[in-house]
Amino acid sequence: MTPDQLIALFASVGACLSAFATFLTVRQIAKQREASYKPELAIAKVGFEMMADEGFEVTLLSTRRIRNEMKESAEVIGAGVSLPLRNIGLGAAKAISLRWECDLANMVESANQLAQRTLTQVYFSIDDFAVRTKSEVSGEIYSMWKNQSEAGIDYVLPASIDKNPIYFPLPHAYLQLASALIYLIYKDKDKNKNKDKDNDKKLEINLPSLNLGIEFSDIGGIAHQANFIVKLHIVCYTKSEDEGNTISAYIECTKRI
Repeated sequence: MTPDQLIALFASVGACLSAFATFLTVRQIAKQREASYKPELAIAKVGFEMMADEGFEVTLLSTRRIRNEMKESAEVIGAGVSLPLRNIGLGAAKAISLRWECDLANMVESANQLAQRTLTQVYFSIDDFAVRTKSEVSGEIYSMWKNQSEAGIDYVLPASIDKNPIYFPLPHAYLQLASALIYLIYKDKDKNKNKDKDNDKKLEINLPSLNLGIEFSDIGGIAHQANFIVKLHIVCYTKSEDEGNTISAYIECTKRI
């Protein structure tokens, strides 16, 4: 190989290496640019209390006295339980769509079985649109599950810009059935406590979880999604003739990878 050919070969190799280095640089810049406006949604754990209204036997969700630990004070915040949605990414999230999924039919079946076993005059039913609760104490309650299973949020700014979370409600139909199950499970145990000496060790309240799917876009129009398992954990159930039944609980949201 002549000197001219060697020089041409080395020049070609150098040009290839330079082009490859330029490609890596451009790709890194693209990744940094994408990360600079990529949102990341998260839901913090939230604790609360529910207390039954006067005259209400089963559906503790009827209460207006729910305290949310995420609030600065312990004042009454109204019926329902809200979850705090934050954006811990660097860019804003927009066009956010929330979709809930849960086996409510199984909860209805379990609640009716417990009501029959404990001789509680309440009946639950479900169709494609609503969950219905009927009792002599509370009358009839229709919780429109179809309208609760989907929701939308316009945008969520990064936490570095807006430190306040966006609150969105846990479905009323789920809380209606969950609170009834808690009451009926406790009543069933209390009714049979004299029949089983080991009954005090058998109180177990394991409520079904919800699946929450979130779809959203970043400011560049790229679509993203996140999925969470939402679980309601009971901390304490208090039965008092003076203050009524009280539930202390917390909700934990685990992100699916």
